[in-house]
Amino acid sequence: MITRTLFAVLAAASILFTSQPSLARSYKEIRDITVWCDTAMNCTLSLVPETYQGVTSLSVYRANRLGNALSVRMASQVPITPGTRFLITIDGTDTLTLIATNKGIREDGAAYHESNPDVVAWLVKAMKSGSVATVKIDNGTQAMTSRFSLSGSVAGMIYMDEYQDLLNTSYALQVKGDQPPNPRIPIVALHGQSQIPRQIWQTWFAPEDALCHFYGSTAVLESGVGFRLTLHNADLYGLPCGMGGAYNQPYAFFTVPLDESRAITRTPFYMDGNESSNANEADAWNISFSGKDFMLKGLFKGRGLGDCGSQSVWQLHEEGKRVFFEAVEFREKGECDGVYAGGPDNWPVTWPD
Repeated sequence: MITRTLFAVLAAASILFTSQPSLARSYKEIRDITVWCDTAMNCTLSLVPETYQGVTSLSVYRANRLGNALSVRMASQVPITPGTRFLITIDGTDTLTLIATNKGIREDGAAYHESNPDVVAWLVKAMKSGSVATVKIDNGTQAMTSRFSLSGSVAGMIYMDEYQDLLNTSYALQVKGDQPPNPRIPIVALHGQSQIPRQIWQTWFAPEDALCHFYGSTAVLESGVGFRLTLHNADLYGLPCGMGGAYNQPYAFFTVPLDESRAITRTPFYMDGNESSNANEADAWNISFSGKDFMLKGLFKGRGLGDCGSQSVWQLHEEGKRVFFEAVEFREKGECDGVYAGGPDNWPVTWPD
């Protein structure tokens, strides 16, 4: 059976031999598109160009809300300034011209966001019916054209609809219907220290010997992979906890009672009725949290290929003023043999027996 002690030993080895953090998100690659969804249920469907010049990424982003959730996003090697023109063409015929404004320019001119619903609707429709998109960017001094395959766009939209619990509703990108959407999960992505309660930061992050100290770099925290989930009587914080390895990022969970007279604590994890949490260890690795069923998955990769390692599954509970995780199952594949064996959800169960 996998224990937290084994997780700690493997974690130490990972940190010794790797240096860059791994970010925890739900990821799907379908033909020529990718879909990334963060733990706060915000999703991005991205097209990758055949050559990295001019516009290097064309994406549809949908936030975890019902109103004003969609936007078109582009990244570019050509500097984007006010007045820069984007000419988007589908299969050589259908075209749309977009003119950059100050409001949409991001990252010092390296990216552009457009939330005009007519522009978004045009691109979504074109992606579903077309085969190839070209994007010409012209800022007055430079002009370049990038070519994108649209293969996989429909399947990617279905994946987004399913992940964000919008299938068969009027908000769906592909599988539309007349079902009313479920209320949005009150979960928010966190992007920096200012969004973390002071006591959590001062106790578990700021001191150099603290469990979650970043040793001068909070880039992984700023990337938005942490989250806050509002429950009935408390807020649950899931935060990247210190620097991980190239493919394993540790996380810790904290309960912040809405009643300010009660203490902020680490969220306990239970297994077989006994608390398995350790104050000196992270709680989970490379997390995937479902806001629909409050299920947490932690995947510790044996190596970057993801063909071996350990997966733990935990159910979040709120019982009165108590907030805790309870073990559901552990799975493990010890052989790093290039065989994925159906992925972590299909690896051999090691607990319960």
